[in-house]
Amino acid sequence: MIQTIYKVQAAAKLLETTVDSVRRYVDESGIDVARQANGPKTRQFTIDNIFDIAAWRQANKSKLKFKQRGIATVYAPKGGVGKTTLTANMACVFALMGLRTLVIDLDFQANLTLSFGYDSEVTDEEATELDIPEDRVIKYHFGHLVPGWPGGRMPLREVIKMPFGPSGPHLIPSDLTLDRLDTILTYDALEGKKSDLKIAALIAEGLSGKNPDFDLSSYDVILFDAAPAKNRMTRGALLASDYVVAPVSLERYSTKAVSYLASVLQDMRDDVGRSPEMVMIGNFHLPNRLRVYGQVSKLSTEYPGALLNIMVHRSEEFPKTLSEDDEQPPLVLARPSGSAAEQLHKVSCELLQKMGVI
Repeated sequence: MIQTIYKVQAAAKLLETTVDSVRRYVDESGIDVARQANGPKTRQFTIDNIFDIAAWRQANKSKLKFKQRGIATVYAPKGGVGKTTLTANMACVFALMGLRTLVIDLDFQANLTLSFGYDSEVTDEEATELDIPEDRVIKYHFGHLVPGWPGGRMPLREVIKMPFGPSGPHLIPSDLTLDRLDTILTYDALEGKKSDLKIAALIAEGLSGKNPDFDLSSYDVILFDAAPAKNRMTRGALLASDYVVAPVSLERYSTKAVSYLASVLQDMRDDVGRSPEMVMIGNFHLPNRLRVYGQVSKLSTEYPGALLNIMVHRSEEFPKTLSEDDEQPPLVLARPSGSAAEQLHKVSCELLQKMGVI
């Protein structure tokens, strides 16, 4: 991923504060921000710098207190509704607010992993030939953290990636071999084991902080990016979550997907006695269309309180983050002054309020 450099004005926009405050935070924190080599000695902020400032501000200056941990699965029964784009951008916004954020890519197609700058198909040999740093190679994924994985369980520190440094969102990446986890969960079910609850039990273990090789207790928000398929990994993530965040395209047939998701959640309640609470985000639509108003009214009536008030409009500002030719970071980092980034910030804040995190 190309290293993006920001001026102080852009840093202030990302942190939703003033230029003077950013300068003061840098001076007080001692965070090393490089200055322009030639011409005016203006500060040049990296993405890592900005996340470091966000974390320092939360620890030392912010009056915003986080009430509880939020665990959610971002899931849509069909593709093409912006699920992965939303996940990547919300994770970045959470970290910009000072929340310690973990995102888990549970789709073996690894689109979320790619959106954070990691090509899961690059091997060690290819990385050497292309002069790609070793830490950009994906060797392990969520499956390697699960007890019973062939070859043994790996410690979290060997699996986790930090695309924007320790203070940015952390990533448990994916690659094609993650599909084996679904096979393992299926075999467990055939043997009478409670495979549906295996991921929930794993997350509970991590949150307890008792296993130093799998300690999730420091995270404020954990987001699963689940595959569109209704497989055992997705079901396991849903059962490990308190909320399911469902992007909804307010175009034709969107309510059919929501109805299907509602039936999936009802099946969970019937089977195991619980399911995550559904939260819907109206996504990538054109405003001021009669059909949009009709869909919003219908969804609000059928699923009271589930649809967030803030919606994300369709915009030309969204970069092609999944294109091999595009190495930009998620939109909120790539174009912080745009209207789409502003909407994503507002959606992220409303979601945190809905989840009781803030």
